[in-house]
Amino acid sequence: MSLKERVVFLDRAAFTADDLPIPNFEHNWSEYPFTEAADLVPRLFWASTAITHATQIDADAIGQLHKLIRVIVTGPAVVDVAACEARGITVRHLPVSDTPGQALIGFLEALVADYEP
Repeated sequence: MSLKERVVFLDRAAFTADDLPIPNFEHNWSEYPFTEAADLVPRLFWASTAITHATQIDADAIGQLHKLIRVIVTGPAVVDVAACEARGITVRHLPVSDTPGQALIGFLEALVADYEP
């Protein structure tokens, strides 16, 4: 993949896994303990991947995120799936795992590897 992924974890403090391995692809990684609604679009503006545990992502935000390719939901976050589908954005929920940090990175790597622009 020639595109450098920009991954933004919106609410890392809500995701209880202590350890997150480094993804095995070219990327920039940003994470925030939590994200207020007013900070959502600025934080995701350049992102290709959003990871959210509890931060809601609504249709208004989705409409402003022109680089977003995928959203990974790791918890109870509500994401406007219809708005994502209308823009070609993939939404996937992280399967339950005994090793959530490793599962998240493996899941992310698989989604990035499967992406064809």
